[in-house]
Amino acid sequence: MPKHYLWAIGEGIKTYRPGEMIVDRYQVEDDQILLDTQPEEMPQMPKEIPGEIEPYLRLFPYRLHIPQVFGILSVTEKKGTREIWLLEGGPIDANSGSIMPDIPTAWKDATPMRQLNWLWQMAQLWQPLNVQKVASSLLNSENLRVEGQLVRLLELQADRKSLTLQHLGRFWQKWARNAHPAVEKFLKQLFHQMIAGEIHNTDRLIGQLDRALEILGRSQIRKIHIATATDTGPNRSNNEDACYPPSKTPISCPPSNKTVAIVCDGIGGQERGEEASELAIKVLYQNLQNISEEGDPLSITTKLEESAYAANDAIYERNDNEQRQGRQRMGTTLVMALAHLHELYITHIGDSRAYWITPTRCYQVTLDDDVATRQVRLGYSLYHDAVNQVASGALVQALGVTASTSLHPTVQRFPIDEDSIFLICSDGLSDRNRVEEYWQTEILPLLQGKTNLATVRDRLIEIANVTNGHDNVTVALVYYQVTDKDQITELSLPPVKVQHLKLQKSRKNSEFNSSDSQFFDNKPKNFPYDSEYKSGWFYLLGILILLVLGGILAYFLSPLAKELTPPWPVKSPNSSTVAANTEKPSQQPNPTSSPSLSLDIGSFILINHSDRSQEKLHEPIELLDNTTNKKVIGIVSNGSILQVTRKVTRKSNQSEETWLELQVFCLTETPSNIEPELSNVLQPKEKGWIEQAKIESNLDVIILERNSEKLDGCVED
Repeated sequence: MPKHYLWAIGEGIKTYRPGEMIVDRYQVEDDQILLDTQPEEMPQMPKEIPGEIEPYLRLFPYRLHIPQVFGILSVTEKKGTREIWLLEGGPIDANSGSIMPDIPTAWKDATPMRQLNWLWQMAQLWQPLNVQKVASSLLNSENLRVEGQLVRLLELQADRKSLTLQHLGRFWQKWARNAHPAVEKFLKQLFHQMIAGEIHNTDRLIGQLDRALEILGRSQIRKIHIATATDTGPNRSNNEDACYPPSKTPISCPPSNKTVAIVCDGIGGQERGEEASELAIKVLYQNLQNISEEGDPLSITTKLEESAYAANDAIYERNDNEQRQGRQRMGTTLVMALAHLHELYITHIGDSRAYWITPTRCYQVTLDDDVATRQVRLGYSLYHDAVNQVASGALVQALGVTASTSLHPTVQRFPIDEDSIFLICSDGLSDRNRVEEYWQTEILPLLQGKTNLATVRDRLIEIANVTNGHDNVTVALVYYQVTDKDQITELSLPPVKVQHLKLQKSRKNSEFNSSDSQFFDNKPKNFPYDSEYKSGWFYLLGILILLVLGGILAYFLSPLAKELTPPWPVKSPNSSTVAANTEKPSQQPNPTSSPSLSLDIGSFILINHSDRSQEKLHEPIELLDNTTNKKVIGIVSNGSILQVTRKVTRKSNQSEETWLELQVFCLTETPSNIEPELSNVLQPKEKGWIEQAKIESNLDVIILERNSEKLDGCVED
């Protein structure tokens, strides 16, 4: 069995040397590396989560790249008690205990596809880490490790100053000279644009890298093999699971938007779960037929989310038509893998899971939508502590139980540059960590060419029935094979100018063509004989004429403009600046937006997460009984209007925290929950505490003015 190695952080670890034992359990292997000699035992849990540890919990959805907190060690010495925090799931070899290589070491020997893949992953991490003020973790070569295709961090490091993409560009710049010749010129220009501030947001950066990955991907031959199976299990009379392709119907083909595997698990204990799972499969498959073969990542992601909403609506409407209430309402989980060119997309709702098996490791890539995961993501407890609480496995969302306005499907995408296997399965297999226990002996041989897909599929069903056996079991194996074509010497594709950095629609997997001829060239911006730049002079001349005409019109039409111009700042969708106004915003406030939150005593707050474009960023808002013990007293439902009744500031770990006492003023809509007895929705006049920072960072919070129409129509209980 693989050994359980941990990465230790904190001042306390510096006093120990290799070979020493800590609290008769943890053996020091090397600097900051400990071997847990009793991995079956629970670690020590902290009484309170300090501020420097909270980012690990907030970034729990990114645990594929970021280690998670295993537990704490409180070591008593003559000078006092020192704390050592233990991290698990980091870039440490599970057999040897050695740290994976850093990016600069592995960079020079990596393929161009992998070099771009690593940069793409770091670009994806930049914004969430920046929000948690730990983006400097991506600017330390020693902290950045690679495990095959994956970029992984040893630990999180607090920012000492505000960071921008210019800092990331300067950090990446030193890698350009060792980049593969196929992408060297492209990367030099990309880094130059970042440093110059021309690429100032991650969407543009990711768009550039997406385009480059798509074009490089045409140098690969890819084939997808899918094998599925579903089984009632030894202790169940009916099978509430369903899958696509139908059980034991193998598929082998190049990746396209029709290459999909789906697993649904009807919610246990509820009536007609099998009907819900089968209906979800039917609706999902029908919706996926409408995905364009030339879709870009944004359009594919949107379509996958819309497909999940459509399946949810179909089940939800059937529940309503049959007047089902509470636990009588049928529902299902969902995990779906869709292959498109060089990427694989995973869509997830519930507690069915997806795993990524590479030659070096098995990664769980989905997070269960249950109470335990929610507690971790909100920063309230460590995962090992949360899963041992009562009702920790209760689902907080599933298909068909609530309206789609309350549904938050997760869609992830993974660029693939080497042979990989994705296993999606119901909890009949994943319970009790069976996948982690058997992947090396049962799934890894498939990557090594020692077995076939059907044998692995049947073996996993057998393992689930023999070692678990308490539930139905469904598995779908997606074997993604990658073969390089002829060696590429250099790709010459035109640089996408910053003002044109919207994602371009990808084309079918084909050879390079003339329209791509210079994407990776490092052409000077003012190249005098480029027709593209020649035509730019005509555009500039046209703009100057329009500006002159606009000034004349503005002079004559200024009285009308004053009447039509809204009295609050307006942000142009194509500009990063906010237009100034001559009138004060407070004279006629916008009741639905707030450029900056003013959370004084007496302020009113509306909880409104009806905008689907923000749904996946929404977290439940929970109020606590006080500012120290942090016991949850209830959840604020969508449509609630809250009033700030008290505001206090207290010191914690040498930093200040501002806390708000909020009282539910009224409810503007009827709340709906999967587990009403667990959710404990707060009612009018009930109060609780929350950190002001959590309210300010929540995209679903709207500050209301006292004369807002929302308040006029709100009747206190």
